[in-house]
Amino acid sequence: MPGTFVSVSQPIEDKTNELISGSRADVAVNIFGPEIPDLAGLADRVGNRLKSIPGTGDVRIERLIGKPVIDARVDRAQMARYGVRLEDAFLAVAACRAGIQVGTIYDEQRRFDLRVLQPPLEPTGAAIADIFVPAADGKRVPLREVMTFEEGDGPVVVRRVDRQRTVRIDVNLRGRDLASWVDEARRVVASEIPMPQEYRVEWGGQFENFERAKQRLAIVLPLSVAIIFGMLLAMFRNLRFALAVFVTVPFALTGGMLGLLARGYSFSLPAAVGFIALGGIAVLNGVVMAAEVRRRLDEGEPLRDAVANGGAHVVRAVLTTAVVAALGFLPMAIATSAGAEVQRPLATVVIFGILYGTLVTMTVLPGILLVALRGYRRPATAATEQASEHATLEPEASPAE
Repeated sequence: MPGTFVSVSQPIEDKTNELISGSRADVAVNIFGPEIPDLAGLADRVGNRLKSIPGTGDVRIERLIGKPVIDARVDRAQMARYGVRLEDAFLAVAACRAGIQVGTIYDEQRRFDLRVLQPPLEPTGAAIADIFVPAADGKRVPLREVMTFEEGDGPVVVRRVDRQRTVRIDVNLRGRDLASWVDEARRVVASEIPMPQEYRVEWGGQFENFERAKQRLAIVLPLSVAIIFGMLLAMFRNLRFALAVFVTVPFALTGGMLGLLARGYSFSLPAAVGFIALGGIAVLNGVVMAAEVRRRLDEGEPLRDAVANGGAHVVRAVLTTAVVAALGFLPMAIATSAGAEVQRPLATVVIFGILYGTLVTMTVLPGILLVALRGYRRPATAATEQASEHATLEPEASPAE
């Protein structure tokens, strides 16, 4: 039917969006300005232009103009001629609309307003003009003699944010991430639809939550990396082992970035969560190999042999970990149902990062261990040598005996 707006979404998502910005859509475009007709015109232009941007699904332009109104204007000269008071004329008009409250009626615990009604035969300006109003000499004159009535369209709703008039355009996305769509929409609106003076555009909805989350991630990501390195250091109790394993993390993150580029995705909040998960999985593979190499070194095996044999020994474990994790995220990577735009970037980062990180772990980490562990001495050997040296020096301290 004409004027009907259809929006396809999920109830929980609607409520979440509404709590964030007051709108149930993914993106809420708010246009601020003083005049309602100008706001309505700008909203139509912006909304029609946003429909042509790739990834745009549902677009709803808030309706401002279209409510039937009757504009009543007084003729003061005619009122003076007939002796009609301005207050009486508007009381007659008010009686046509909602009645004039003249008292209150009580029925036990219930209370009702007592109103005087004078409804017209038809809800039109001509019908209201036929209603009579008392004059000064006791006669009654029709309202058309002292007032003019014009029918037209008025504002359906006047919405304000921070005491400023605004109109909102709600947009739901399909098959595209939020950040890249908003970036393109901003450029298009700024270049093709210049705003007059005293008018401006603000972008809200989930985008507001994304901006806040991005600021938090600027703290969370470095903190996560620091925690991972601290756990490696606490596990190995050796700075060289911890650094050697930690070097694999940037390589795995590089694989996640290549995955986003390969599938045409941009960096988003779900992708950032995928990078955090990827860091832990990449470290896990490095820990498996480094722990095996350390065990062989502590058993007295030469460094080169320990790295070669240890790397060959854990190939199956590293590959199994990578394959299981990748297959676990595969359904999310190829999802097409509701919410897939959130799942796909996260799964893409993890799958590509795991595969690339595993390749780096098997090829680069052994070389890093060879360089980092030169001169490595197992703790038990060092303690034995110190004890032996002490025992050798002790007889020389008292030659008289």
